[in-house]
Amino acid sequence: MWLMITNRAKLKQQTQTRVIDAATTLFHELGFASTTIRDIAEKAGVSAGTVIGVGDKNALLVKVFDDLIAQVHTEREQISVASDNTADSCVSRLERLVEPFISIFTTNLSLSRSYAAILVMGTHPSALFTELAGQLIGEFSTAITAGNCTDRKNAEAQSRALYSAYVGALFTWSASGFTDENQLRTSVHNVFTAICTCRE
Repeated sequence: MWLMITNRAKLKQQTQTRVIDAATTLFHELGFASTTIRDIAEKAGVSAGTVIGVGDKNALLVKVFDDLIAQVHTEREQISVASDNTADSCVSRLERLVEPFISIFTTNLSLSRSYAAILVMGTHPSALFTELAGQLIGEFSTAITAGNCTDRKNAEAQSRALYSAYVGALFTWSASGFTDENQLRTSVHNVFTAICTCRE
């Protein structure tokens, strides 16, 4: 019985992966608005009902972006966020931390706007505000306490403020219609500089 349950769970996970992979491909190839549930079902080799069982289009796009963001975290789990360069500033360390996420947003501009709009509606939960937020806030805390820039007792509150301002900059840029990624980087730099006032 236990083996049957395990096999069923494994098959369900494999089906979900096929659906997410199909949605990822089609969202990039056709665009979010032009992709239908039927397209995703056909690409994944499943029924439209099975796709809906995984999530509607909005939920699938949130999952696609959350997976991209989670992958960045996974790839750098073993990398220290604190620089060995003593001349390195708090802001530079923070900017290096968010650069991969900025690249995700600027490389997939149309999808990024759809993703931000879905999250603003508040109808679909995202790991961006839960476990992924916790990971990045922790990395921010490490970055701002390196070189005694910020004392540890204030690090969590300051890291949360930095995270909120950073996500706000991403969403504002996505909604603004800007296409110049340097504008986003400048905006993130400005919010980091305003909050992280230490100068090393």
